[in-house]
Amino acid sequence: MKTKRQRKLWGRHAVTLGALALLGLSGYELWIRLEDFRAWMKGIKHLSEELGEPFLKIIRIIFEEPDMRKLGLKLLFLVFACLFSLICLLRRDRARGAWVILAADVCLVACGVLLGLFTLRIMDWSQTWKLLPLLLIAFGCLANLADRWRRRRRRVRHHEK
Repeated sequence: MKTKRQRKLWGRHAVTLGALALLGLSGYELWIRLEDFRAWMKGIKHLSEELGEPFLKIIRIIFEEPDMRKLGLKLLFLVFACLFSLICLLRRDRARGAWVILAADVCLVACGVLLGLFTLRIMDWSQTWKLLPLLLIAFGCLANLADRWRRRRRRVRHHEK
């Protein structure tokens, strides 16, 4: 019988590739959006100095604008996507907790679509391909769960004989 170390789950490669791709894509997009955010902050700082108003008061007024609120939500989403990809990299060899990762993956897809970071239309393929890493992670989690179920079933049959 193989040791536990030798028995690898089927979906670990898909989870690894998906997590690395998600980390790369979301990290790059986070960097770009942070540059936009920094440019806004410089403008707000300059405005607060010109008006003589406190910086936080002007930020509060600016973030009442729906576009700025949406930018803040996109930044938060991208931070969560980076953290999620790191968790997937740490948990890629384990079937335990795969349901939680799968649920978080579906939530990230839904939030990304709602925020406009992803689209499900084929005509806009440049935004649709960003879903590929999340689909790879979902496929890998499902493959890990199927492999775990298969091993348990084989173990039960082996012990019954």
